[in-house]
Amino acid sequence: MKLRKVTAASATVFALALTATACGSDDGNDSGSSGGGKKITIGIKFDQPGLGQKTPQGYAGFDVDVATYVAKKLGYTEDQIEWKEAKSADRETMLQRGDVDFIAATYSITPERDEKVDFAGPYLLAHQDVLLRADDNSIKSPRT
Repeated sequence: MKLRKVTAASATVFALALTATACGSDDGNDSGSSGGGKKITIGIKFDQPGLGQKTPQGYAGFDVDVATYVAKKLGYTEDQIEWKEAKSADRETMLQRGDVDFIAATYSITPERDEKVDFAGPYLLAHQDVLLRADDNSIKSPRT
């Protein structure tokens, strides 16, 4: 099971890299492989510890690492990355307006969203849990 998740994540990162190559614009700010001060703009969450977070030291988290990896595969260096905050309500609009080249920010793939944007993933498979106090006896099973 663990190997399956790693394989799926690796395949997705590769797919994201391929998809992101089509995300550039003609404004002279893409195609970082030639250097020359060109930038890639990537949307991430700024408030998700462990995933995407803006800190006094810079940007950190799994989504930041994935996005940095993809940018490097596209020929950009870390100093050529411009990070933009991708709030949940703004992600689709940011992509449609061209505010970012791509977004790596905790976004569940649903049929409705798949109609609005292209996904190159998933690159992280997770599940949700419910946390309870150890002394809370009010819930006995998933049905009650």
